[in-house]
Amino acid sequence: MDETRNTPALVLNRRSYREYDSLVTVFTLHSGKLNLLARGTKKTQSKLAGHIEPLTLADILIVRGKGYDYIASAITRDAYPEIRNDLNKLYYAGRALNIFSRLVKDGQADKNLFFLLADWLSSLDKLPPAPPELAPEKGELLLAFFILKLLLGLGYKPEMKNCLRCGRPIKPGGNYFDLKNGGLVDSHCGAAERPEADYQVNNFLTISDDCVKLIRYLLNNNNWSIKASPAVIKEISKIISSFITFI
Repeated sequence: MDETRNTPALVLNRRSYREYDSLVTVFTLHSGKLNLLARGTKKTQSKLAGHIEPLTLADILIVRGKGYDYIASAITRDAYPEIRNDLNKLYYAGRALNIFSRLVKDGQADKNLFFLLADWLSSLDKLPPAPPELAPEKGELLLAFFILKLLLGLGYKPEMKNCLRCGRPIKPGGNYFDLKNGGLVDSHCGAAERPEADYQVNNFLTISDDCVKLIRYLLNNNNWSIKASPAVIKEISKIISSFITFI
């Protein structure tokens, strides 16, 4: 590895380390997710600290170290000010960064994932702050769009066309989402596997036809700004969050 390298980076997390330093988790354009040392960031005169706050896009200079590689310098490209100044936006951005950090492995470069996160944060930053643009349902829908695109990029695309058991095309009515295997099970196959007790024992969730349509749309389009009822948005949020626990 080179002694030094420059790269754009999205700051995902920052935590205290030793007396004056920080450990910073970043997702870089060229090297993927990295945990880097940032020296002296807790000192009042630190010039580096302001450029490596979570929710920042920065150009960073990485230097090879004995333990951790460290950030020698950083220059902010975008601090997403409209997200920072809006508690609703900040809430959804924080959830997105947390999920991204949980699902993405260390040291695996992926330019598509880098631009997915950067573009999503930029879209959230540019949204008008007042309802209904970012009412809770709208925020959950935007987050669902991001997570589904992230799952798609990581190779975890849920099967939404054919039954995971029999392979037949999914028809409307009475279908289930198999959390463990990631996709739909039709009403016939689902009924055959149904336990006597709670259906979730078998890692299944019932899924409405409208939710099936919404997931298909979000997976196959780049426009999340569509209308969906609060009930369907709540349903898709539950399914996605439950699915993530199995990955």
